[in-house]
Amino acid sequence: MMSEWRVTIAVIVCGILAYLMSVFYPPLDALFLALIFGIFANGFFSEDCKRYAGKVLSVTLPIGIAMYGANIRLSRGIPHGLVVIAILSAFLLWVSVYFFSSKIFNLNKRLSFLLACGSAICGASAIAIVASLVKPKKEEFSTAIIVITIVGLTGALVLPYLSHVFSIPLNRYAFLCGATLHQAGLVEIATKPFGGDVVKNALEVKGVRIALIAIIAFLASIYYSEHRYYVPWYIAAFLVLSYFSSYILPDDVLNILRPISTIAFSITLASVGFSVSLKDIQRMRFDPLIAAYAGWVCAFAVVFLMVIVWGPYS
Repeated sequence: MMSEWRVTIAVIVCGILAYLMSVFYPPLDALFLALIFGIFANGFFSEDCKRYAGKVLSVTLPIGIAMYGANIRLSRGIPHGLVVIAILSAFLLWVSVYFFSSKIFNLNKRLSFLLACGSAICGASAIAIVASLVKPKKEEFSTAIIVITIVGLTGALVLPYLSHVFSIPLNRYAFLCGATLHQAGLVEIATKPFGGDVVKNALEVKGVRIALIAIIAFLASIYYSEHRYYVPWYIAAFLVLSYFSSYILPDDVLNILRPISTIAFSITLASVGFSVSLKDIQRMRFDPLIAAYAGWVCAFAVVFLMVIVWGPYS
């Protein structure tokens, strides 16, 4: 009984610590940090304790996903043309990453699906949500989050350099960041040196992609469900809370609810990390990373050409 409490406390501490660190350094996503902390912490516990982490996960996962809907903000007021192009960019990212993962590198379809969703929508949070439906192996889940975070950080470092080399107008640069980078925190990092308006425009475009998680979660729940057309309660709660956070709940409530929801989801990722073996992740080798890089680069090249040659802004 005492060991079970120790596991529970360790998982909660990992999740809260990950959230606090992400607040001070946004490029490191709270969910990614929680997963890493969980993997590191499980080395200090016995195998029996690690098995108990699976029970903790069965509780934290549905709660974390349901509450994370508070972090979804559907874009309002963005021109319809930009919405269409942002959705097209997400589609290109999904198809490109899935193609390289499943067809070129012969990764299994579930891991390929996670990599594609993480690249096209919103990084670690998208992976965590669809993983609850796809039900991959824990090492596949962990690998997908680690890979997508690495690729996303690379993109956030490269894009400011490209903006100077090609003298990209700021409004087009904002679109490029919002349409191709994996996580909102990375979008902010890549655009912050260019001013508040660039950050705002980029996050509006990113918001369109983030909103797609609602559609992906719904479709995945239907396709991967053991009982076809069954939507788990926590996915339904996630979708409802996403709508409320976008159109009904006041900002004062959201400012309280969003940190709580992020912490809850971080604890979920810490539970996953606690129950996975680092050796199992190492066996995945570099194929998922190379596939995710290749898919992102190809899709990015197409979006980049659209921005440079045509440009979504007038």
